[in-house]
Amino acid sequence: MNRLLYPKLAWQSLRQNFRFWLPYLLSIIGCSGAFYILLAMAAAPDLPDRTRYAYLSVFTGIGAFVVALFSFIFLFYTNSFLMKRRTKELGLYNVLGLGKRHIARILGFEMLYTALMGIGGGLVFGMLFQKLVTLLLFHAMKFEVYYGFYVSGFGMAATAEVFGAILTLCLLWNLVCIRRQNPVEMLRFENAGEKEPRARFVFTLLGIVCLGAGYFIAIVTDDAMQALTLYSVAVILVIVGTYCLFTSVSIALLKMLRKNKNYYYQTKHFIGISGMLYRMKRNAVGLANICILSTMVLVMVSGTTALFLGTEDSILERYPTDIAAAVYYYPEQQPPFDPQAMYRQTLQRVQEHGVQVEQEYTVTTLSFAAGRKGELFTTKKDKELPVVSFTFLTAQEYKKLTGEELSLARDEVVVWGKESLPQEDTLTFDFSGERADPGPGMSFRVVRGEKLSDFSVPGVVGSVWSDCYCVAVADDTVIDSLYRAQSAAYGDLASRMLFKVMLNIAGDEQAEIECAEFLRDVSGEQFAEWGSWQSFSVDSRAEGLDDFYTLNGGFFFLGVFLGLLFVMATVLIIYYKQISEGYEDVRRFQIMQQVGLEKKEIERFVKGQVRVVFFMPLLAAVVHVAFDFGLVTLLLTLFGLYNTKITLLCTVGTVAAFAVIYAGIYLLTAKIYYRIVSQTSD
Repeated sequence: MNRLLYPKLAWQSLRQNFRFWLPYLLSIIGCSGAFYILLAMAAAPDLPDRTRYAYLSVFTGIGAFVVALFSFIFLFYTNSFLMKRRTKELGLYNVLGLGKRHIARILGFEMLYTALMGIGGGLVFGMLFQKLVTLLLFHAMKFEVYYGFYVSGFGMAATAEVFGAILTLCLLWNLVCIRRQNPVEMLRFENAGEKEPRARFVFTLLGIVCLGAGYFIAIVTDDAMQALTLYSVAVILVIVGTYCLFTSVSIALLKMLRKNKNYYYQTKHFIGISGMLYRMKRNAVGLANICILSTMVLVMVSGTTALFLGTEDSILERYPTDIAAAVYYYPEQQPPFDPQAMYRQTLQRVQEHGVQVEQEYTVTTLSFAAGRKGELFTTKKDKELPVVSFTFLTAQEYKKLTGEELSLARDEVVVWGKESLPQEDTLTFDFSGERADPGPGMSFRVVRGEKLSDFSVPGVVGSVWSDCYCVAVADDTVIDSLYRAQSAAYGDLASRMLFKVMLNIAGDEQAEIECAEFLRDVSGEQFAEWGSWQSFSVDSRAEGLDDFYTLNGGFFFLGVFLGLLFVMATVLIIYYKQISEGYEDVRRFQIMQQVGLEKKEIERFVKGQVRVVFFMPLLAAVVHVAFDFGLVTLLLTLFGLYNTKITLLCTVGTVAAFAVIYAGIYLLTAKIYYRIVSQTSD
């Protein structure tokens, strides 16, 4: 047999299946190009050797791993679809005298052509758009822009290896499928009668339980750390529930409608329910995939966008003033720490640097953590108890910061916090620690509870990974009692007192950074004048701004970059679904005409079914996002974003934008579907 026959047949087959093969080829180009871009950015040779730029390798490394994993699953899925559409063609080859060994060679050459054009095109695509994507990422992360162009040898080799391996696995799977199939069955595949879909009770029940459990977790979770722990569990439950929803629950619902004789035996309902039953059977997995991909896009893009747009809010939360100088100390050490000496020298050094102070604050606080056990807060170690952080300050300090005067007895407190307020009328601590005896305890009457959003106390409550309450107490004697009690309970792990000087200065961000660096350079003699202390640190909002934009900008880039990749996958799945439905509905379209239904009536029924099936995944995805909103909001607090309004607006905006894109996809692919049906049936 002529050796050139197989390459020719392979090329001819690709040309004949161009409508199906081209989107698959474009998917390989898009996925391999995205993979190369991320690897090339991670190994950029012209990046400065600075800590901030280390984040770049982390984000691009995570992105490359996600793209590789997604590409394997997605290309395997689309390859299986293509092979299903070509079953009759390959069976014809077999009947005409080509053995399965010869068909395997044809498939091998087809995959070789696909790999050369797909991976090669992906590398060219990646090189062309690499610099543009890099500039966008640098802009989001507030990096200095470097305009050098380079080609990553490592990126090219890794892309060729990874996607070559994926396509090789796809080829091996195709060969296994061909080996198992009978030629006669392959020829009759498209004409084989369809069995009525079954609604499996177990899967129906599993879908309802999994979706209910996932939604329940999303509703009842009200702690950020708990949300971080349970989020993956909720996601898995919703994914399993989604597949069961489309493959079994929807069929069970349609069959329930069919059992209602008065409803079912009407022309519009009879045709509609019967058609929907078979559509759900053929498209259940594809619809579930579209729903899950859509949900991933909505959650990822809305969450990272909210994090990025809320960066300024997060900065103000973490750095309430331009500069903050903080000292931790033990009150019992000698000579005692002198807060006023530290305060005077800080102002003096700022003036020496030539910077004008516009506002100044000082605050002394005590912070420690305790486990919440019902209405009691205990210092005993117990991993099962939720951890709560407390920050205490005196009524005098509170008045100095807010201007509000508090008149508190020794056993009275005012409490406020970010997450949730204590519902109890008393605030009770057990300071027994790990001792067997009950030990000391302290109890206070809560005279007022507030949300932190109602007012702000600069420098008192920062972003923490646990519930955090601030407590205003009567005077220094109460603070001293609390300090001694927690010191006895925690021993070497006890908290220290904190004295903080916070300044707002005149000048730009560079002036803030230079002033902070100048304050850090304190001589030993000046340190000695402060008395005994443990640590000294200086933070500036401008320096924090760089770090926040580096982190949030990286997440934003990943969210948008991967979101676009998932949108591409969604478009391709929808495209294949519409084309396959078009060819499968041709015969049904003709049968309905033959039994006496008018063409306009048939078109109306079919279009209604297509719209319902098409928009079901979008509706389910929006419901998933609605239930997921609370968890996402809690997770964003771990990154310092407490502005729920920004998160809500970003979520609504993302859903609206995606719905418009989704509707546009429907209009484009629906035209292809109706063209196939109408041209073939006429």
